[in-house]
Amino acid sequence: MKTNLELYKAFYYVAKNKSITQAANELMVSQPAVSKSIKTLERDLNTPLFNRNSDGVTLNTAGELLYNKIKQSMELIISAEKDVDSYNNMEHGTINIGAGNTIMQMYPNINVIVHTLVTDELLKRAQLGLVDIVFTHLPNDIPSNFKTYKLKKLHDILVVNKDSSYKDKIITKKDLSNLPLILLPYNASNRKNFNKFCTNHNIVIHPLMEIGNDLIIEDCASNGLGVGLVVKEYVQNRLDNNELFELNTNFKLEEKDLVCVVEENRNNNIIISNFIKLLK
Repeated sequence: MKTNLELYKAFYYVAKNKSITQAANELMVSQPAVSKSIKTLERDLNTPLFNRNSDGVTLNTAGELLYNKIKQSMELIISAEKDVDSYNNMEHGTINIGAGNTIMQMYPNINVIVHTLVTDELLKRAQLGLVDIVFTHLPNDIPSNFKTYKLKKLHDILVVNKDSSYKDKIITKKDLSNLPLILLPYNASNRKNFNKFCTNHNIVIHPLMEIGNDLIIEDCASNGLGVGLVVKEYVQNRLDNNELFELNTNFKLEEKDLVCVVEENRNNNIIISNFIKLLK
């Protein structure tokens, strides 16, 4: 093609709007720039394309012929440009997210598919390409071919309801052995961290219940069924509303990082990289 495609785009907008001014507004360029593009195109094609009048411009016979030939193609090109722009700006697309049971929607046209499984299973799915991003906690065993992005510091706490006999006591490490604990299953990342803490301090725990969902753990604790192990940042609203109360302890459970992990060869996906930038 000897003529610049941008000249045809300028011609398309002027013909569609029958106005150089309106075409300039849609193209977000100056009016003289549009006029210059039209004159250049007419020179390249060696023929006038418009009739100029006080109300704007209208197509002449040559212009009608050209417009009818390029109209569909230009609309396809403009539509494609908009699709790419939407893709780059997180307006359309699909992300498969793996979120552990411990672990969204600013962009309503992004299809977010959430897989809620234990972290080990999510990482296996990510390696198979079934999950794009996995949210989990560190420390954790992350395969070497995954890149990790730290998002936030998190803190495990023990919670009860307002009527619990433990609410006003100072809990020691030894007391953990006798508490009616409500915990996630043994293979959940959050539970692994707590188990490690207990092992390091020679504490043997006897959970009252093991439940595979944090929200249910919160509800059980708020209903007085036991002492729940939860992430403080996730239950802050319930703490503020006095639905849950953090136990007073003379020790601190280890803080951890909330992270998202992505397999190295998926980092170049525009939707995934933009989503991670948004999170960070």
